[in-house]
This record gives sequence, C-alpha cells and structure tokens, in this order.
Amino acid sequence: MNPLISVIVPVYRVEAFLPRCLDSICGQTYRNLEIILVDDGSPDNCGKICDEYGEKDPRIRVIHKENGGLSSARNAGLDAAAGEYIGFVDSDDWIAPEMYETLLRAIEKWDAQLACCGRYDVREKTGEEKIGLCPKKDECVSGVAFAGKIFRYDGCDSSACDKLYRRELLEGLRYPEGRVCEDMPVTYRLALKAERAALCPKPMYYYFHRQGSITQTREITDKTFHYSQNTAEIYPYIQKNYPEIAESARFLRVHSLAHILLLLSQSDEETRKKYCAQYADARRELARHTGFFLTASGFSFRERATDFLLVLGLYRLLRPLLHRDR
Repeated sequence: MNPLISVIVPVYRVEAFLPRCLDSICGQTYRNLEIILVDDGSPDNCGKICDEYGEKDPRIRVIHKENGGLSSARNAGLDAAAGEYIGFVDSDDWIAPEMYETLLRAIEKWDAQLACCGRYDVREKTGEEKIGLCPKKDECVSGVAFAGKIFRYDGCDSSACDKLYRRELLEGLRYPEGRVCEDMPVTYRLALKAERAALCPKPMYYYFHRQGSITQTREITDKTFHYSQNTAEIYPYIQKNYPEIAESARFLRVHSLAHILLLLSQSDEETRKKYCAQYADARRELARHTGFFLTASGFSFRERATDFLLVLGLYRLLRPLLHRDR
C-alpha cells in the first residue's frame, strides 16, 4: 500500500531559498505526495514561484492567503490536506530524498502513529552542516515516553518538521496563531495522543539557520517570552496527568526560565529596564527549582553553575569568569 502523504509548506519571504526546498520535496523517493504550498501573503516573488512549481508538478496545490503568520499558514494547509499522513517542511529548509519513505516505513514497521528522524543544522554564513538532534537508535517508544524525550531534548524536540504523523493525531488540534515557539504546545500533545512513536536514527531534515529568521533573531520582544509561557502551562499539566515524565517536563521548565534570564542578562540597559518585571518573575520561579537543577541528571556542570548564578543575580557580573575557557 502507498498511502497519501500531505506535505504542508508555509511560504513567506524566502524566494532565495524556496526552489531548493521545493526541489527536495518533489524529488522524494516516495512519490504519493500531496504538496500543499501556503503562500502566506508573501510580498516577494514566492507566490509566483509556488504557482510555477504547481504548473510543473500535478501533486502541488497552492493556497494564496493574507499574511497571518506561520501557525495560520500551517492551519490553512491542515484544513486543505487530504492525506492519511501529514508532514511539515519550513520553506527555507530542505529534506533528504528518502525522508518520507523512511519515516512511513518506520511507522508501518512498528505500527506507530508518528515517526521522528534526526536533522542537520546548517549555518547560512558558513554553509557548515552539523548533525543536530537525532534519535540514538532505531526503536519504538510509547507516546508518553516520546513526550519525555521531547522535553529533555533527548534526540528530538518539539519541531513539527522532522516528523510524520498519522492524520488522526491532528484532529482537534491546530497551531496557536500570533505566537512563536508554536510547535511546543502542539507537538507534545500529538505525542501523548500516540500509542507508539517510531524513532529513526538518521538525520534527514536540513534545518537552515538563517540570519533574520524568527528563531535566530536575538532581539527581545514580548514574543520572546512565549517559550517560558508555554512551559508554565505544560509543566503543571504533565505533573498532574503524567507524573512518570514530570521530571522531564520540569527540565524543560528550567531550561525556558534560564533562557529568558540569559537573554535579559546579556541585553542592553534599556531592554533590561523594559522587562524588569519579567526578569524578576523568571528569577523567582527559577529559584524554586534550585534543588532540582543542582541535583537532577541531565544538567552539565556549566548549566548548574549558570542557573545558580542567574538565581543569585550574579550571572552578568561573573559571566566572563564562567566562560573564560571559550
């Protein structure tokens, strides 16, 4: 059997990178694809490029819509998708030719509801490719265990794009619009809905770290805090309903709080003043987890030391000493 896979590609301001992305999807060894390109009101030539590819490949469907952001574009693609399986590719990234065939065969092999592969991190400035997060071995785990791995960045994370999902997992779930880190509040719920998750220990997704992209910008705005706001909801929910992975969810919570404090500690004085209340709240919350991050497995010595200095409010002062070997 060759079930239909719907591949959803949100498109916005990536005309220099879009052909590479689309060529990699059209060139998949698994041919029974429905490729949904969602032109999210892109002001450049992306809409035209999408239409040109649609004329060349009958598997491509193009949706043109007003700009609503990444989540809005993904949701539009989901509403239009007809496939038994769903995959996502961001339009400045690309995928290995065998990615969807490998993920689908893994799902079939393990009778799983989703599959996850590894990825390469590719830097725009240098073109350097490094293996990023990648499952350690070919195996099948429970959906709950997979959620725990996501929380700990154990070979995988909440990215939507290095995975393949059975369609029914996404029923009743959509990506939150107007937010960044939009994968996080959705992917762990998909994992928890799945009975089994197949892991493929091979990097097949090429994650392009592009200057100026949403995930690479260092500018602090209100959206910077969406990461920690997500974990503020996730941790108590997991603690109450899935205590067997509560420690993993707590690990993610600590990571998100430290992330905010690190960004603010290294920002300019005006930014620190603007977000002083958020800084104080994050520092106070991280302090409640001091015993955890000092003793729990998964934290390196440098992470423990950094988090402790953040709690004490001394990181900015002692940062050169902590990182003197770099």
